[in-house]
Amino acid sequence: MITFTYDPFEFEFEAGTTFTVGELEVVTGDSEPYGAKIDLASSRSRSQWASKAHELYPETFEDAADLERALAQLYTHVKETERIAEAKKAEEGGEEAPAVTEEEIAALLEEGVLDRYVEDMADAGAVHGDRPYLKTVTLGGLSAQLELSGNRPLGTNIVLTGASGRGKNYVPDAAAQGMPDEFVYAFESASAKSFYYQADADPDRFRHTWVYPNEAEATDQLIETLRPLLSKGSAEHGTVDAGEDGGNAFRSLHVEGPITVTIPTVRNKLEGQLQTRFLTVEMEDYKGRVAGHTYKFAETLLPDYVAKDHTSILTKWRAALKTLTEIRRVVIPSLPEKFRYDNDGVSHGPRLWRNLLSFMLTHSWLEQRNREIRMLEDGTRAVVAKAEDYRVAYELFKKVAKRSVVNLSDTHRAICNAIYELQKEDQKRVRGKGFSLRKIADKAGIKGHEEVNRQKTFLTSSAGLLVEHEKGGLLLVEGAEPSWWDDTDLLRGLPTPEQVKVWWESTSDVDSVDTDDTQDEKPIDKPNKMSTIDVDSNVDTSTTVSTTDVDKEKPIDKPDTDESTLVSTVSTVVEPPSRNGCDPKRGETQLGPYKYIN
Repeated sequence: MITFTYDPFEFEFEAGTTFTVGELEVVTGDSEPYGAKIDLASSRSRSQWASKAHELYPETFEDAADLERALAQLYTHVKETERIAEAKKAEEGGEEAPAVTEEEIAALLEEGVLDRYVEDMADAGAVHGDRPYLKTVTLGGLSAQLELSGNRPLGTNIVLTGASGRGKNYVPDAAAQGMPDEFVYAFESASAKSFYYQADADPDRFRHTWVYPNEAEATDQLIETLRPLLSKGSAEHGTVDAGEDGGNAFRSLHVEGPITVTIPTVRNKLEGQLQTRFLTVEMEDYKGRVAGHTYKFAETLLPDYVAKDHTSILTKWRAALKTLTEIRRVVIPSLPEKFRYDNDGVSHGPRLWRNLLSFMLTHSWLEQRNREIRMLEDGTRAVVAKAEDYRVAYELFKKVAKRSVVNLSDTHRAICNAIYELQKEDQKRVRGKGFSLRKIADKAGIKGHEEVNRQKTFLTSSAGLLVEHEKGGLLLVEGAEPSWWDDTDLLRGLPTPEQVKVWWESTSDVDSVDTDDTQDEKPIDKPNKMSTIDVDSNVDTSTTVSTTDVDKEKPIDKPDTDESTLVSTVSTVVEPPSRNGCDPKRGETQLGPYKYIN
């Protein structure tokens, strides 16, 4: 039994299947107690529990929001109690838990957390290069730790594509090393309902969890489970089990997220509806990759590397990341009108924008010790994102996510460009058979025609850019030209990091482009009492033919009564008499000369 007081509420919590799920009672003073089952780790469950208490006893629990804030504090207290109990259990069992000091955690969580984590994981996992992909997978995995927004997950799900042997599993394996065990669920195969039965035995199994299957084939039977989990953070399945009396009994199984998923695969596409929920990231090949990867492997055989123990740094990272879960909300400081993805040419733009902002929010969450923490109206704390978080997300998105905007890789574009150039060089070929795979590979600069053959099905069937000629070989579909697969304008419509910095880090609301001298500023609808020094004393437009009286200031609506005075020659010229022989009357105001015509 756990007791907890948050004035004026007094709680008694009896844990059930897990430390955060159980029976909870609350009283205020001499009031009748209200009790019901609750999942303290679920903000939705806490909200429903508080609303029900207010509905049944409105005089006792006048403000449901106050009660919900108290439940949030109770959850923090229960989690702390759980940590203490686990540590005591480990100590009694003779297990010596690695001691991680607050100073060590603070050092890891100084500004630059993502870069520091990625370098440590790359060192521990012997990863050569591939830093953008390691950062992407890390942010995707850790984005599962964010709280839901409007009952919708904020995490980023990633399809990591590439040729066989490219390192699609190597990168996620490295990223997962420094995460606490409860952060990650890795598996190689699963039956269709396996998630439901695991969650039934342990309701917290998939809560704030990064799901990492070894290959896309491991998820083929999980599609119906993953869709709702990725869209709304939970899934429900109805089944029939044997009842206590031997008959059939209906039972509802639930999986509570949120989760994020990273799927490494050689496939160009996943199941249609599942694909739209993922950010597609292709691990592109580059010159010298094979040499770099093989040398890195050989390096792991050196005596110094073999003797090096990475356990200490991994343990520190796991402890550091756990401390960040006390705050799971991240907010933006303001919402400028142009903070949006304005590109109607990308039909799935809202999902791309959500993924980009997920990177930003997760980076801010990692940097929470270096960010402003704000108390929200519901009593929870939130990290306030900075323009730097958006810059990191934007630059990373630009490097790795082009294929999510248009589902074409650099290899696909090279093949299409090669065929386009070949067709221009050989116009007759358009009416004859297509170009061979070997000739296309040579023109595209691709090593081996096997890669062209591997991409042929996608470019003909899914992308619809190529056709296979009846006499053999490949050609572009009629009318196809480079703009169809061009990638130079894929980020059009996204706010730039420079714009976001101006919006979020402006230090002055007014007078930011004015002079330093503001002592004579006045309301815009009030006239000057006298000329300002900066304007009238520094510029003299009079000439030698001007008289002293000409340049004297007068009210704007009063003419000069001296009709004989000449005007300044830079203002106007002396006009000849009018046709009736009379000189026109002239005058001068602050706005310039004028004349009366008889």
